[in-house]
Amino acid sequence: MPRDMRFLVLSAFVTALTAVGALTSFTLPFLTLVPFSLQVFGVYLAGGLLPSKWAFLSMATYLVLGAIGLPVFAEGAHGVAVLIGPFGGYLWAYPLAAWAMARFVRSSDKRFHLILGLGINLAIIYAGGMIGIMITTGASVIHALLEGVLPFIAWDALKAVVAFPIIQKARSFTLSRWGKESYRHAD
Repeated sequence: MPRDMRFLVLSAFVTALTAVGALTSFTLPFLTLVPFSLQVFGVYLAGGLLPSKWAFLSMATYLVLGAIGLPVFAEGAHGVAVLIGPFGGYLWAYPLAAWAMARFVRSSDKRFHLILGLGINLAIIYAGGMIGIMITTGASVIHALLEGVLPFIAWDALKAVVAFPIIQKARSFTLSRWGKESYRHAD
């Protein structure tokens, strides 16, 4: 299978996993109005498994699918209103977070790079979420941190712990089968 076709298929798979992860969501109104979901797990996979261009396109495709009306956002939400609403900042951060993680881990198979890449990915998502909350609600930095970041740290860390060995095994497989050059040339 040609290199671009491999990455296209893997990108579509990660996009679909992100959508499925969004449907497994719940809200804890006593803690925060931001839904808890498995979406970030999909963003981790995009950044960890795909070259940066494909990681970005995978998450951008996810946003387009939701914007045109498919119920792929948390709790089955959809439409442009979600993207410009209080929690849209998280979503807008997904393509950048996936791209940055993919750039950071690039063709490396080192654990340290993957751990830092997961952290970079999450930091970008949290920053986007905070900015979205502050812009749309007028909340302070402290309120955005309390509402949009702190409640999710343990949940997102758990997803990173689960994603780490999956990404590591899958990267090892793809790097050995497709070669490091495949990733470099796909960027």
